[in-house]
Amino acid sequence: MNINDDDEVREPDEVYSEQLQEDTRSDYEKEMDEAIQLSLQELHQQQQMHALYEKQLMEEYAKETERRANIFKDLLFQLNRTAAFDKSTAELLNILTPIIEAYCSQTREVFELDQTTYQKVFGALKKIRNTSTVAEVLQAIIYANE
Repeated sequence: MNINDDDEVREPDEVYSEQLQEDTRSDYEKEMDEAIQLSLQELHQQQQMHALYEKQLMEEYAKETERRANIFKDLLFQLNRTAAFDKSTAELLNILTPIIEAYCSQTREVFELDQTTYQKVFGALKKIRNTSTVAEVLQAIIYANE
């Protein structure tokens, strides 16, 4: 079968000519269409502003989360390293890990511990080498229940 059979070429379609009609809308309809278009433009601009604001919030959240995680990175590393050998360090790690994770993920800003746990945590932290920033932040976010 030969694809180039010229015997079966179909006739061209008829040419239609269309003519635009005159705008027959009333002045009220024209004003309404213009108002709708302006409203749609304003909505689009607001959506762009909201998207930009949301992007900025997400960037700030990510930066703050990273900043907070960097504060506790060395402390958690030291605790994880010594927890296998020391029971009190393992207990301290079990208490501090959820507190630090919640603080770093910004789900909670303040934590309340009973008096004995509070003393146990800060007594053990004094024995561990850490930066003053870590101690200050922990003292700022953890309170003793009286």
